[in-house]
Amino acid sequence: FDVVLRTGDAADSRLMTRIVGTFHHRLVASPAYLDCRGIPIKPADLAHHACLRHRYPTTGKLEAWPLRQDRMAGTIEPPATVVASALEPLISMAEAGLGIVSLPDFVLYEHLRTGHLVPVLSDHTEHSGVFRLLWPSSPYLSPKLRVFIEFMTANLFPPK
Repeated sequence: FDVVLRTGDAADSRLMTRIVGTFHHRLVASPAYLDCRGIPIKPADLAHHACLRHRYPTTGKLEAWPLRQDRMAGTIEPPATVVASALEPLISMAEAGLGIVSLPDFVLYEHLRTGHLVPVLSDHTEHSGVFRLLWPSSPYLSPKLRVFIEFMTANLFPPK
């Protein structure tokens, strides 16, 4: 490969890396779902909601939701009403009014803009991650690769 765009940490020290942007997880649901089931006010309220969860296909573990809790309340593990190993079915189910989902903001922009999905528990979520470019380490970076990396760094996540 010449270069890849990935999220998360760069664990392979044989690769060169450059961070090109950040993302955040958001909890969202359709207005129809919230009209029917009510709006959760605090993370503990999720126990009474349908939660659409993502399972990592490589490990089989459920992705943690980015819930910030009071020190006294402990950790909230939302129920897993429906589980999927891809984001697209979770988005479709949330838009269809089947529950609340935690997704990265970069897949939500259009859904939030159109109002098909709305944020919930925004004051109780905290998560940030990074996008990074990775490429094989070499003493000589080809001009083509250098230009591509500079272009992606400048344009993939432009300042708002």
